[in-house]
Amino acid sequence: MIQLKQLFKGIKAELPSEYDHIGINKIQYDSRKIQAGDLFVAVKGFQSDGHDYLQQAKEKNVAAAVVEEVHNIPGLVQVKVPDSRVTMSLLAYNFYKEYLEKMVLIGITGTNGKTTTSYLVKSILDQAGLACGLVGTIYYVVGNEMIDAWNTTPESVDLYAMIAEMQNKGNKACVLEVSSHALALHRVLGLKFDAAVFTNLSRDHMDFHKDMDAYFKDKSRLFEQLSEKGKAVVNQDDSYGKKLAESIHPVLTFGNDQKCDLYCENSDTTADGTKLVLNISGKAVGIHSKLIGDFNTSNIMAAAGVGAALGIDNRHIKEGIENLHAVPGRLEPYRLNSGGLAVIDYAHTPDALEKALTTVRKITTQKLIVVFGCGGDRDRGKRPEMGKVAQKYADVLFITDDNPRTENPKLIIDDIISGINMNDQINIIYNRRDAITAAVKSAGKGDVVLIAGKGHEKYQIIDKVKHNFDEVLIIREAETNA
Repeated sequence: MIQLKQLFKGIKAELPSEYDHIGINKIQYDSRKIQAGDLFVAVKGFQSDGHDYLQQAKEKNVAAAVVEEVHNIPGLVQVKVPDSRVTMSLLAYNFYKEYLEKMVLIGITGTNGKTTTSYLVKSILDQAGLACGLVGTIYYVVGNEMIDAWNTTPESVDLYAMIAEMQNKGNKACVLEVSSHALALHRVLGLKFDAAVFTNLSRDHMDFHKDMDAYFKDKSRLFEQLSEKGKAVVNQDDSYGKKLAESIHPVLTFGNDQKCDLYCENSDTTADGTKLVLNISGKAVGIHSKLIGDFNTSNIMAAAGVGAALGIDNRHIKEGIENLHAVPGRLEPYRLNSGGLAVIDYAHTPDALEKALTTVRKITTQKLIVVFGCGGDRDRGKRPEMGKVAQKYADVLFITDDNPRTENPKLIIDDIISGINMNDQINIIYNRRDAITAAVKSAGKGDVVLIAGKGHEKYQIIDKVKHNFDEVLIIREAETNA
């Protein structure tokens, strides 16, 4: 239990002195989780407003409520603040401060590459003896436990509690994927990062950010939260990365230019992995990664840059990178009985799709067959761009559903094909399972089937309902029934 006065230390709020010594058990923003003695933070969300649940909070005997607008609810202690979401993050930091400050924190942001880079960083830190927790798109690692992720970057209260639990369970470090939504919504406010990574920036989430400048500004917030000795690790092969590196210090730059602090001297990618030589702190380090794709060279450099920024020995950096054999749903290969290859990838932006396509094109000896769609209730502007990119590299296209959510799947596909010149090599199949099945059955020896968009996801969202959807099983079923 912590006193309200301690919890609000350094936070702007209207906190009358008679409230100072109220004891708080936990912080809650979800009214369904409230228990007696908790502090309820009324947050104005996109779907609902926490202020509508203040009476319910009173009935559950909360110790106090944090509000932006005081309501006439006799007996409910209310602390007024300018922004309850900002305040919630700072309160959560104060609540878990003693645990958070013992952890080495690494934040990774960017449009693409966050997940793979986070896996690589975790592997490097584990190899160096810094048992590393993980918060990201696929799952969370707390101690030795893996938990399915419900959000790339959870709300601050949940996130900080999770990091505190990591510390209790023996983790010495935590690597976090930090989404632009999380930064815009202040979900990591208060945290101080020992290393912060910028992978790249390309079009995505234009349904949330008003334009690319706003998107970049939100991504850049991460670098305002470096610890006193923290260092930024920034991609110089990306134009936004160059712009960012000019504005922050200290910074470790990485890229293909020998002027970078860490650069790639040479690399070669095949279906068996990627061989590369990195120049790290003036020393050449040869690495054979199991990850395929030229773009994974950038992810490997980013992770190596974190290792260098934290002072980790090059030997541990090399071993950590080589110990990671695969990342779920990131160019995951599956051999087909026909002699072809199916590759599952999470690519759901024009840039990510192009990188995936150029990678698999290099390992395709016959036809490149591509299955993809676009998510509903998301940025419509990227759909024709993705269609155009797919047609540029693919020999055969199967355009289908992704997660249609509440949109009409036909209208989503209409948006995609508006960027395409239709021909007899383009197939439109509205059922994603049927599209994958058809693509796999059409593949022969030397063909590669790229199934893009959903990656690690084991579900499909239709309307507001999640349905079981495992693309690996669908591939195997297609072969069994061939």
